[in-house]
Amino acid sequence: MKKVLSFVGCALFVAAMTVACGHKTEAVEENPEEVTVEAAAPAEAAACTMNDADHQAMLDAAREAGRAKCNCYKTDPASVESCIKSILTQTYAAYEGNQEFKDAMEAEYQSCIKEKAKEAAKEAANEGVKEGAKALSNALNKKK
Repeated sequence: MKKVLSFVGCALFVAAMTVACGHKTEAVEENPEEVTVEAAAPAEAAACTMNDADHQAMLDAAREAGRAKCNCYKTDPASVESCIKSILTQTYAAYEGNQEFKDAMEAEYQSCIKEKAKEAAKEAANEGVKEGAKALSNALNKKK
């Protein structure tokens, strides 16, 4: 019974995706070979591209999610894991199964982390220069 319901669900999904993507559907005879082909159809239907505005909105959301994930380390170091989960499950749940969204989000996250590392190194270098200048100034003032 579970397999039948799963098959019916897949068939409905394929039908919905083919209609949404503008493809024509053809009648399928009860043939084991054709059932195998039909089982592969959900992957093809999922490959249907979204329109440009939706795609851009998804990429923008991925960048925002990547930045938010990066900022979890800044805002809440004690519960970074829960911060990241809440971002993904609450704010960006619509893109949960979208691999392109996940890849874009991860790329933005990595970019953000690199920026933060550069900023931290620059800040540490500036602090070192300040400390060195202070030590030199103190040394020069003591010699007089």
